[in-house]
Amino acid sequence: MAGRLDLAPHQPQQKSGCVTQDHTAIVAADGQPIAYVDALTGVTVSREVTDDQGAHFYQLASGRYILKNAVTLDPDLWHMALEKGQQPLNLNAENINQLWWQMPNGCEPAALLEGLHVKGYATEFDYLSFLKTMPRAADYNPYHGFGGEPDQDVAGHFEAIFPVPLVSWGKNYAPVSDVSGMTAEEMPSLLQQKKPIVAYVTVGFETPEWGQYSFGQALSNNHAVLVDGFFGELLHVSDPIDGRYWLSMTRFKKAYDARHWAVKIG
Repeated sequence: MAGRLDLAPHQPQQKSGCVTQDHTAIVAADGQPIAYVDALTGVTVSREVTDDQGAHFYQLASGRYILKNAVTLDPDLWHMALEKGQQPLNLNAENINQLWWQMPNGCEPAALLEGLHVKGYATEFDYLSFLKTMPRAADYNPYHGFGGEPDQDVAGHFEAIFPVPLVSWGKNYAPVSDVSGMTAEEMPSLLQQKKPIVAYVTVGFETPEWGQYSFGQALSNNHAVLVDGFFGELLHVSDPIDGRYWLSMTRFKKAYDARHWAVKIG
């Protein structure tokens, strides 16, 4: 944890959770460790914050803080997977916080670069230099390339890049392929092969909202995340807006099933 703390864009809907990693630090607002807790320790969270490096933390009822990625707010699903003798699989992709980079519409390139990096590809790029290589659509059609600029909201533009041009771009750096149509339940088989997945979902995994655009219908709350882990009925994502975290398969499907768009890396 570093520097000033700001309220995160989305706040936790559930307040009770449990720690998922042994020797997890409980820290003060200045980032100094106060105590350490082990996996399965119960916690109650009050809000979510980001530090000045874009990292996400939960504030606890005690007023202290804990790394968001070290907590699940679906403790029953976590315990259920443990009782079945399952082991969590997490590729541990980095998180690229698009808002920290001041790119409010840069989710797909962020998720793609997270996946490339975790596989050891495109390591010569940081997020901004990678964006410079992104194909733009002259007609602002996201089916042809990125429909505008990731740091701008312009009327009549749809600032996103859909799977076909994303795959064409990604192939410049790694084996990338369009696996749209796959179900969420099929994703763990790819993750077991250490192949992360860029999944097209919605901002905050909210209910999909459709709008009419010059190129046809699209989700007005379009978003993309990298799926890089699973554990029982939980998936792990690196979300360019909301950080790294576990979420239930049910919540994931609520957003993902609107389109079943996915891109695998590796």
